Amino acid sequence: MSQQLDIFGFDADQLEEVKIDNPTTLSQVFNNIAADMVYCLQQSVQKEGLVYKGSLQKSIRMPVKMFGFRMVATLYLADYYDYLNQGVKGIGGVRKSGDKKGQPWVIKAPNSPYQFKKGPSVSHVKAWAKSKGLNEYAVRNSIARTGIRPRYFFDNCMQETFYGQAFDKFKTEIRIVSGERVAKGLKKILKK
Repeated sequence: MSQQLDIFGFDADQLEEVKIDNPTTLSQVFNNIAADMVYCLQQSVQKEGLVYKGSLQKSIRMPVKMFGFRMVATLYLADYYDYLNQGVKGIGGVRKSGDKKGQPWVIKAPNSPYQFKKGPSVSHVKAWAKSKGLNEYAVRNSIARTGIRPRYFFDNCMQETFYGQAFDKFKTEIRIVSGERVAKGLKKILKK
């Protein structure tokens, strides 16, 4: 196992989402792409205003670990992230009161794979509604009827990290580090 760790450049203190300039090991290269993904997600969550209590933003991490001869990067996010990413269809219907009585509710995520049957419970929106000075029952009813609009923060970061400039840099760094490792290995063999 220690020889295998040396091949990939792992040490006892495994890296976690800290970007390394000019990586010299494969673990540092893989860690950099994970760090890019984490950074993108944190910035996107902030930009989209999905920061109430910060639980989604705090849940984001992507450690790179060694399992046998495989490096694995596991992305951790709060379990509800995809509801915010793809949105949730509301149940619709016609408004029963207020200035817009008789008009249909506008569904915010008509193409989402998720849909409310009844809407969120009041307990899920109570603290947020109170922090904004809103009636929690009105907020719950509005969310149930209109749904939750998609933010695509996750989809956009996947695209940016694994198909954009970050991935091009990752491929370049893999080539450089792999080439250096092969050259060092050949030098050791030829010295014998």
